[in-house]
Amino acid sequence: MLGIVLASHGDLAAEMLKTSRLFLGDDIPQYEAACLHFDDDIDQYTQRLKETCEKVDTGDGVLVICDLLFGSPCNCAMHIVSDKVDLITGMNLPLVLEVLTSRQSGPVDIDAMVETAHSGITNIKKVVEGLGQ
Repeated sequence: MLGIVLASHGDLAAEMLKTSRLFLGDDIPQYEAACLHFDDDIDQYTQRLKETCEKVDTGDGVLVICDLLFGSPCNCAMHIVSDKVDLITGMNLPLVLEVLTSRQSGPVDIDAMVETAHSGITNIKKVVEGLGQ
């Protein structure tokens, strides 16, 4: 099964991990958060991120999901991208939940996961207006 690492500025990744447990339960295998805090050393964070990826990888690779394109967690994760480590930015709850559930049935289509993240962003006012017609 694909390992999942959430990476973010501050505690966003840890809180996203906790929130996903509300939907999927407390026992989510191969799933960790790597949070970058203000006083963290970038090189040490990169090493911690690498170790976290190694921890969740049981042979099927790892997907790192970062909060912000070209933010420090993303930049650090880019150093460890390989044939066994993929990286998506723009973390949101629909993306995280879709990845966690879809990985149980086989390989994860990274491009489909990006589409899921995009579709999770919606202008509800337009949706509601469309229902009234």
